[in-house]
Amino acid sequence: MQLTDNARAFIGAAFIVTALSLAVFFSGVLPGDGKDSAIVGGETVTPAVLESTATPAAEGAAPAEVSPPAAPVTAPVDVPILMYHRVGTPPTDDPMNAALTVWPDDFEAQLSYLACAGYTPTTVDRLFDAFEGAAALPANPVILTFDDGWDDSYTEVFPRLTNHGFVGSFGITTGHIDSGGPYMSWAQVQELSAAGMEITSHSVDHLSLGLNDDPDADWYQIETPKQQLEVQTGRHVDYFVYPAGEPFRSGSEEQQQSVAGLLARAGYKGALLAAPWSTTQDPATPYALNRVRVDGDIDIYSFAATVYGPDPDTLSCS
Repeated sequence: MQLTDNARAFIGAAFIVTALSLAVFFSGVLPGDGKDSAIVGGETVTPAVLESTATPAAEGAAPAEVSPPAAPVTAPVDVPILMYHRVGTPPTDDPMNAALTVWPDDFEAQLSYLACAGYTPTTVDRLFDAFEGAAALPANPVILTFDDGWDDSYTEVFPRLTNHGFVGSFGITTGHIDSGGPYMSWAQVQELSAAGMEITSHSVDHLSLGLNDDPDADWYQIETPKQQLEVQTGRHVDYFVYPAGEPFRSGSEEQQQSVAGLLARAGYKGALLAAPWSTTQDPATPYALNRVRVDGDIDIYSFAATVYGPDPDTLSCS
């Protein structure tokens, strides 16, 4: 069949429109120009489309509560964020690490207390959902955070959280992972994330930020682990944990603002302090959320007081 010039023109235009439409579609679902890539093992790796920071329920846990949108939380709210480091046998040759190590039986008792007292372990992301009005906080929320990426986060913490149907938030120092020391492997970090645990950034090398007034060095410690963790887990990493709490422990206000500005530039929504001893979270200061440290020698009564919970002797859970 002989096509007229007008018909040829119409078909050509239709082909161009279809091609452009397909290009626009695939540009929205495929990795782009390397902005989400990171250097891992000496190679540039680009992940598939990053999933939402909302994590699935941990294996064996009860189905996640689905909350409808709520009014944004604009005033300070009481949400204990507990800061753990290690769970295991305290080392005898390292007093600092010994003080930060909770015995497994004590940790189990703390989780049982939270369950019996009606607390609901949740995530930093759920707290920010409440700040933004995307979802309400669960009843009696508490956030359990575990710093550094120690191997006992996988061997001791992870199975106990799973057995209780709890979620935890793990601050990963990426330079420690697969380092040959007492830290997790990338495969274990991936397993935590896939099981519904929250993964946050805790720098590359656990260096104090802001104190040397070197924005380039601070930027490396802030941007690089975010990229690495997103590549490894396939999920957005939106929250940062300050190594040693700096510069909010001893830095100037100018240094604090500088580091918070870098976090915002890198795409973090918020960050967690190492102190002070407060359970109040202020949506007006998203880069300075308070935590309470759980020391290795804390008894169950002091632990209950930490979350302002009922006296353990008054509870009668089986």
